[in-house]
Amino acid sequence: MNRVLLLSALAVLVLSGCAGARVAVTANRARYPISLSPMVRDKKGRLHNRHTLEKVGTFETTRTSVGFFYSLLSLPWTADISEAVNAQVAAAGGEALIDFDITVDTGCDLLNFFPLLNALPIWPGCVPVTAKGDIVRRRTSSTPVPVSLSARVP
Repeated sequence: MNRVLLLSALAVLVLSGCAGARVAVTANRARYPISLSPMVRDKKGRLHNRHTLEKVGTFETTRTSVGFFYSLLSLPWTADISEAVNAQVAAAGGEALIDFDITVDTGCDLLNFFPLLNALPIWPGCVPVTAKGDIVRRRTSSTPVPVSLSARVP
């Protein structure tokens, strides 16, 4: 009976795989607005969309966080992308980032899914995070499109 229980516990550990990490992505020092949508407000609060904006580049940066003790300790805990935002938007001559998206990549699959060892708290796991977006600026002859906040989207 004890042998069956021990083998069952071992099987659960092998299949559970606890490797991974946590990371919070921030851009607190970014000098440019970042929008998750295809619209962004200018300094006067006017809303601009694809009709009044022109794409001048693509933003992309990747950060990787390594975790130990079932992700209780992750290094770095926070991934600040402010410098990448400031450098890439300035280099493209942009004024903002739109359609901003953060994804978790599969670059650490081998490490995270290593049989048996990934169930140990000292086995490191990692999470590669990629942030992407479109770098835009206002068109020279653009008038902001009036948008009603109460308008229904079909």
